[in-house]
Amino acid sequence: MRRYRDYLIEKLSDRERSISYLQTVLEEHEKDPDGAALYYGFSAAVEGQGGAREFARKTHSNPQDVANAMSSKDETLIANIIVQLPTPQCEISETEKLQAVKT
Repeated sequence: MRRYRDYLIEKLSDRERSISYLQTVLEEHEKDPDGAALYYGFSAAVEGQGGAREFARKTHSNPQDVANAMSSKDETLIANIIVQLPTPQCEISETEKLQAVKT
């Protein structure tokens, strides 16, 4: 049996899915501020995209901000990065949105 995190990272290798997932994670964070859940979702998305440098390149984010957010786990910095992400071209399913909430 595969671990959920491995499954999630695999699914988040798609750029648009990753961005949609992060936007959902941020929406849930705004309702229930859980820094650990926000960091968990962000770190899974970064890993799914191939690491901080690749994530920054693929999402047109500042590489230093992404690296700083990963190392510091700073909720404000993570939220600011997510807010600045480009609008995804596809929507994630309701099931995936529910899974995002559970992480």
